Amino acid sequence: MVGCLALLSTSCKKAIEKKVQDLVMDAITHGEWIVEQYFEGTNNLSSQFLDYRFKFNEDGTLTGTANSSSTDGTWKPNVTDYTITADFPTAVDPLKKLNGLWKIKDSDWDYVKAEMQTTDGTRLLILRKK
Repeated sequence: MVGCLALLSTSCKKAIEKKVQDLVMDAITHGEWIVEQYFEGTNNLSSQFLDYRFKFNEDGTLTGTANSSSTDGTWKPNVTDYTITADFPTAVDPLKKLNGLWKIKDSDWDYVKAEMQTTDGTRLLILRKK
């Protein structure tokens, strides 16, 4: 009986984790996002991203668009570790500033606050859904 309960508990936990992951993916992949704030240490570089809109796709692709110019990249969420890895391999500034592993510090359905540790210090990114 205990073995059955343990198996059921593990199965339920995996089902719940899958449902949470599906909800997170749905929230991220529906709609466009903007960079509301971007800091490198105490330097506020948010204005560099004013014209950008970002679209996260379920297949792991990501597009950053400013005016009529788009740059393609990839993204990979890790729901367990509360991280997102972003990569715009051909990007120049400011998009290449988003490349790397971001630790999610706070989030809701319409915003994400994340930090990245680099050799130069901490980067802070706040995305807002449009």
